[in-house]
Amino acid sequence: MVLQGSVALSQTSPPEKTAANGSCSTAATGDSKTYNISCNGVGVDQGKKMVEILNRVLANQDLTTVNTKLDELLAVASQPAQTEALQAPPNILGLVVTPLVPRPNIGTGGLVEGPLGVNPGVTVSFTVDAMFPSAMFSVFCDRPCAATSASAEGTSSPQMMTTDKPNIAVVALGLKDPLMPNNKVTITVRSRDTGKISVQNVQSFVLPGH
Repeated sequence: MVLQGSVALSQTSPPEKTAANGSCSTAATGDSKTYNISCNGVGVDQGKKMVEILNRVLANQDLTTVNTKLDELLAVASQPAQTEALQAPPNILGLVVTPLVPRPNIGTGGLVEGPLGVNPGVTVSFTVDAMFPSAMFSVFCDRPCAATSASAEGTSSPQMMTTDKPNIAVVALGLKDPLMPNNKVTITVRSRDTGKISVQNVQSFVLPGH
C-alpha cells in the first residue's frame, strides 16, 4: 500500500498569543491509496511534527502501522499550537551619564578603547527592571559616536556594533547568563571626531524575531 499525504497549514493567531486547537480531517481519494489530510489552526511546530509523521507513514508498507501513524498524526494536530511570546525589552533604570575627557591612546585603556579613546566621550551606567537574556543596548548620542567598552556584573564578552545611523551605538554584552535587574551596566561611548558629545537616551534592544 502506498500512502500519499498533503497537509494544509494555517496559523490563525498572532505570534504573541496561543493559537486555537487544531482540527484535522482525512479523506481517501481515487483508488483509496491516496489520503488528503487538511488541518486548520495548526501552529508551525505542529506542522513540522505532522510532516515528520507523514514521511514515516509514506515509507511504511504495513497497513496496521499506517493506521497507527495516522492516529498519531491526528493526536498531534489536536494539541494547542505552542508559540513563544515575544519578550518586551526591559526598561532602563537609574541612568547616570558621566563626561570623559580625551586621553592619550596608550596603556591598558588604549588597548581596550582603541583609536577613538583619544576623543571626547561619556560613560553611561544603569540597571534594568527585568531579567534580560542576550542583553543588548542602544545608546543615542547627539552626534556621531561609537561604543568603545562595556561591562556588567558577571562574565561578559561585549561586542560593539554600528548601525546605519551614526549617532546610535549598539552594544551586546555577551553575558553567559541573563542580565538580572540588580546587575549594573556601564558603557563607554566616544565621539567619532574631536567634538564633544552627550548621550540623549539609552534603550534595551531586542533583535527582530527574538
